[in-house]
Amino acid sequence: MRLKFPVQVFLLVSCLAFSYVAFGESKALAQVAEVPNPDRNGDFSSAFQRGNRGFYTINKWLVVQPMSFSMKDYGLNCRYEPNGQLRSQIQRGAVITAVFKGTPNLRTVEPPDPANDAIVFDSNGSPWLRVKGVENELANPVQPVSFEQLGECYVRANLKYIAPINPDSLIFDHK
Repeated sequence: MRLKFPVQVFLLVSCLAFSYVAFGESKALAQVAEVPNPDRNGDFSSAFQRGNRGFYTINKWLVVQPMSFSMKDYGLNCRYEPNGQLRSQIQRGAVITAVFKGTPNLRTVEPPDPANDAIVFDSNGSPWLRVKGVENELANPVQPVSFEQLGECYVRANLKYIAPINPDSLIFDHK
């Protein structure tokens, strides 16, 4: 069963809302940061987000690729370059780390240089997120056998495949 894009978004939002109600505290609501919104096609154009104190990076993304009928299509393809040769597959539900170039000028009112963004565009104008191969995040290398050799690869920056994780949700209050 393949879900349509609006159904995927509804399920994702519902799961996030349920987890907030089940595990969150009411005081956290005032501390929640924004995350990038996709365009009407589900594409993300930047991994930078404007906050109340300037711009910041969205470093962690969740792989939400829908399950298909074939087990070989169960992972999200990660490529050597945007729309290039397959390098690895990332398991559904994995958290991946975005890779930004240079030193983004953050916490200013001016937008960061797009050349430093973790999202890049291929020759067709489709956005791709640059991620780093980390053993506890990426799985099933196609060419290299060890995770140390995996390096950077690119996944399609579309809500059908990935969703930004709010950086505030990664800060745990250990009382």
